[in-house]
Amino acid sequence: MAFGVAPSSSRLGFTSGSSLFVASVDSDGATRLAIDKSRLDLFNPQSFALEKSPDTYRIFCLGGSTTYGRPYDDETSFVGFLREYLPAIDRSKDWEVINAGGISYASYRVEVLLDELIQYQPDMLVIYTGHNEFLEDRTYQRLLSVPKSVRRFAEYARRLRTVAAMEKLVQPASLDENQQSLSGEVDAILDRSIGPAAYHRDPPWRAEVLANFRSTLERILAKAEEAGVRVLLVVPADNLRDCSPFKSEHSAEITASQQREFMQLFDRGRAALDNGEPDVAVELLERATKMDPSYAAAYYYLGHAYLGVDQVAAAREAFLRARQEDVCPLRAIAEIQQIVREVGNENQVATIDFPSLLESRSEFEIPGADWFLDHVHPTIDGHAFLAENIVDRLADAGIVAPHTGWDASEFASIAGLRKQQIDPQKHAVSLKNLAKVFSWAGKVEEADRLAQQAGEILGDDAESQVMSGVAKLRQNDLDAAQRSFEFALQQEPNNVRALSALADVMYRRGELEQALELFQKAIAIEPQHSPAHFNLGNTFRDLGQIDAAAAEYHAALAITPEHADSHKNLGLLLAGQGAIDEAVSHFENAADLEPRVPQRHADLGYILIDAGQLARAKTEFQAALAIDPNNLSAIFGMGLAQAQSGMREQAEIWLSKVLLIDPQHAGAKSVLQAIRN
Repeated sequence: MAFGVAPSSSRLGFTSGSSLFVASVDSDGATRLAIDKSRLDLFNPQSFALEKSPDTYRIFCLGGSTTYGRPYDDETSFVGFLREYLPAIDRSKDWEVINAGGISYASYRVEVLLDELIQYQPDMLVIYTGHNEFLEDRTYQRLLSVPKSVRRFAEYARRLRTVAAMEKLVQPASLDENQQSLSGEVDAILDRSIGPAAYHRDPPWRAEVLANFRSTLERILAKAEEAGVRVLLVVPADNLRDCSPFKSEHSAEITASQQREFMQLFDRGRAALDNGEPDVAVELLERATKMDPSYAAAYYYLGHAYLGVDQVAAAREAFLRARQEDVCPLRAIAEIQQIVREVGNENQVATIDFPSLLESRSEFEIPGADWFLDHVHPTIDGHAFLAENIVDRLADAGIVAPHTGWDASEFASIAGLRKQQIDPQKHAVSLKNLAKVFSWAGKVEEADRLAQQAGEILGDDAESQVMSGVAKLRQNDLDAAQRSFEFALQQEPNNVRALSALADVMYRRGELEQALELFQKAIAIEPQHSPAHFNLGNTFRDLGQIDAAAAEYHAALAITPEHADSHKNLGLLLAGQGAIDEAVSHFENAADLEPRVPQRHADLGYILIDAGQLARAKTEFQAALAIDPNNLSAIFGMGLAQAQSGMREQAEIWLSKVLLIDPQHAGAKSVLQAIRN
């Protein structure tokens, strides 16, 4: 059968905690099923009649956030377009198209949901899954060891839990007002998933996830076959050209010195690409990938360099390799896509190869921002395009019978009318929120692109103008950033983020008195705004008003004790005043707060040298180098600590390493000259 499957054994069990749909009786006495209000943080509002009429053809669309329609909603999802297309093409049926896509839902959650949906007499399932397999729990075995009753209790507990997130402070001399607290809904999603920092290269785990994905997909098809329900699979597609990897890690086989050489090539290659020298970038990045064939980001930038020299085939391979080497695989990797194709083919289930369809319509035949809003979520046109292809496949199977006079060109007319009904403000807000998520993930290039798109649509929205201005600030376009912040202040004269961001523009220009006035105004409006206190401290410091600067750093820490940069900058002031022990305490706090940041350990090492604690200083420099063997500050610090310990030979070794990396390093030259004399 075109939409059938063969049954399969083996079950990996998960609990849903409660039904997705709940019943109620309407004013006419008819029973309707609607998505439980307690689950609308992850699902679109959907409802349908419990009693299915003979003319009704009921389609459930399942999957993750793409099926849901993120970053928007059902209205512009492929499900929404399918709901519009079908009755216009085939008037012989009463079409019901229900969006059961759940945000962050992986295939094993889809399977659990299917157990419920089969009860509601579906005629067809459209399944788009595969992006979230690596997102949730990093080990299936851990779930298997937990009793079902405990798992169900945990599901309820997750729904009841609330997550409060505070606004993050900015880095020194760089007020990044985009690093703010996320909405409650986004917090809940992130709280249920794993951040990129938790991922490391783990081939056995990856193989286990892939094997479970295959078996889960086979069980889904078997259940549908047993219930007599047709299935259409969609191979998940993703953004290859315009989404950098979420996390890169060096190969375990390369040495620390090779890592340093690699990073030099990588940084020079990126700089060449930014400077419009793709041929130079190709040469440098090819050398880097030969030295370390596992570092995902190198392939991504090499792909763009290849495009710059018209080597399109090589660019495609580089982008594919970048996705494959991503240690945090939040895009469906090649094996995931191939499993969907193979399982569909082996079970004679109709399958739409969405990646191949998009390639045929993409610039360079490499899907990018022309079809995707982020790493995996299609544009509105992308959703409409997928819905067209679903209709075509249903027509090929005889499920859809286009009426006389139907022409494929009418797809565009229906989609165009649908898009005219969309509230652009609502969707620009979605882009703005997506920019916040990208900023949270550290993907500032993607965040800035979306923030500027939102700013163009939401012209009179102060928050969007601030976010757009921050994006321009990161591009060092101070004039454009200033215009955005000033426009925001025209809309909301007391917008603290806009005031702080405009103050940062003035600070960067060296207009310290104007920056001072703006920061103080922001604090007068919102005394608990930690970033303004911190940056006002930096401004006072540069004006030579040390006591006032210290007071502002103390104020920032009183509001946000975990802000590492406030500890660091206050420690620097205290060290300058001779209060070394107190300074050491603040640098220790900074290192404790950010133990995986190598520069925190290096900073602590330097202040420990000043405190005469040379053994501890060396320990901190070694801690920095254990995280980043290329950290020049820590390498120089080791040389300086060895020199002050009287270990001249060891000092020369470390200082020579500095000069190999940076031949013009004045500090290393000076210390070397002193110990040799």
